[in-house]
Amino acid sequence: MSSANLANKKMNWQVIKNNFSDHNYLVFNVESFNATRDHPRIFFNHRQILKICKAVHQKFLELQEEIQTIDSKQKLEKWIEELTITINQISQSFPRKVIKHLRVPWWDSELEVNRKKTRALRSRYQRCRREEERSMRRIFYKKQEAHYKWLIKQKCRASFELFCQQLVANNAFNLPYKIAAGKIRKQTVLQSVKTRNGQFTNTIEETIQTLVQALFPTDESTQETHVQRKKRETVNSYSSTILDKQFTKQEITYAISTMKKKKAPGIDGISIEIIKELHDMNPDILHYTYNKCL
Repeated sequence: MSSANLANKKMNWQVIKNNFSDHNYLVFNVESFNATRDHPRIFFNHRQILKICKAVHQKFLELQEEIQTIDSKQKLEKWIEELTITINQISQSFPRKVIKHLRVPWWDSELEVNRKKTRALRSRYQRCRREEERSMRRIFYKKQEAHYKWLIKQKCRASFELFCQQLVANNAFNLPYKIAAGKIRKQTVLQSVKTRNGQFTNTIEETIQTLVQALFPTDESTQETHVQRKKRETVNSYSSTILDKQFTKQEITYAISTMKKKKAPGIDGISIEIIKELHDMNPDILHYTYNKCL
């Protein structure tokens, strides 16, 4: 479980493979401070994607001989990290497009015209230097400002009344009545659960601890059965000299072609569009990288 705010606090990721499950456990530490990460860009236009891919292609050509000699997990992680840093540095250099969203539903063209008129009268009043003309311009500006503020209140009130009418159209004792009567209660996030002793938990901490103990029981080797002990010994003593087959460029091309576009990327910010364009520009990058992971 994670969120955008919690992702920056997770450190020291590890993958535990020695278990009896079909899945691998992910272990990490939740630190009290945020990591110094810039939020990655998610969407890029075609020109920006080409610029990112050209930078990665140039980086690959510079380190191609070093990549071919990768023979350890540490060297592979170093290359992947350099690749990710290169993509993020280029993406952070692009100007961000600020999308202004309308904050209120009752704003319309009439308010927009009155706002521009009020600002124009204020500007004329502030630029004026003659005392007689300045006092007259101040009067015009204050009248227009008062009308503009009154219009905002009227639009806001009318929008709220329309909202209440829509809510009470089917049930007069719906949300507006509950808000006025103070009958809105916050829903409890975690309910009480029954423990092994037959009692119910009283606090959130007890509930979380009971759920964790039930879902992830302690793996005690002293309480294993004979069958479980045999399985553990088989897993720990397993060894194989059969090497996995190397990936081919055709396999990677087919896998990339099946990926759907416009999907949100992970924390690294590398989207499907970047991967496809990068593979079209230089298929050796992903081909070498995937084969070094074997």
